Amino acid sequence: MAKVGSSTLTGEDVARMRAAASDSTLDPRRYVNDWVVTELLYHEAERRGIAGSAEVLEQAEQARRRLAVAALLQELIYQDSSGVTGDTVEAFYRRHRAAFTLREDVVQISYALFAGREAANAFRSRILGGTRWEEAMERLKADTTNRSGVLQVADRQYFTRGRLYPTELWKLALTLPRGDVSFVLKTGAGFYVMTVHSVQRQGQVPDLGYVRDDVRNRLLIEHRRMLYQKLLDELRLKTSVEIRLENAGMGNE
Repeated sequence: MAKVGSSTLTGEDVARMRAAASDSTLDPRRYVNDWVVTELLYHEAERRGIAGSAEVLEQAEQARRRLAVAALLQELIYQDSSGVTGDTVEAFYRRHRAAFTLREDVVQISYALFAGREAANAFRSRILGGTRWEEAMERLKADTTNRSGVLQVADRQYFTRGRLYPTELWKLALTLPRGDVSFVLKTGAGFYVMTVHSVQRQGQVPDLGYVRDDVRNRLLIEHRRMLYQKLLDELRLKTSVEIRLENAGMGNE
């Protein structure tokens, strides 16, 4: 795909670069251009003897060590979540419920957004006729041709006032009786039909579903800290370590 001096760039190289960037949608020409610029500058650095200088080699060695350590920790620490299970999450939540007291109101709702009022009314009527909300939602999700005209669905999601748009949805969520199906709400985005599963007020302790990810992240941090300390302790037992600060030029002044 490109060549600078004796260096060549293949399609496979570009594919690897895009995969490493975790964004396959970016224009390949960007990668080719970046590669060409880098090669031009690197060749000049080589010509001037900078690429092989002691300073650059020392920095390269330090970078290699950092990458090796990061790969080691990824393998031994960050990939290990065995200490964080559903049971440990629930136990931590029960012990520390007060720590999760809500600072603002939270609602758990499901809704379907339709392009047209007729489709929204048909969905609402289906539920009022005896179809469970969950079953009606599954039908929407299974409609690959989108004959129902659905634009968006939310399934038992939690929202605070600042995260629920448009604002009419928040007002409706606070007034709609739990488990009831709302009227068809017209907004600038389309026509909403909603049901409310729970409303949890500021100052209350929320249910585990709302804070599960937070609890899990806290446990993961503690689990990884313990694994890290255990790894260091094991390495110190296997390897002799001497520290002599007096040889580091750190004399008292």
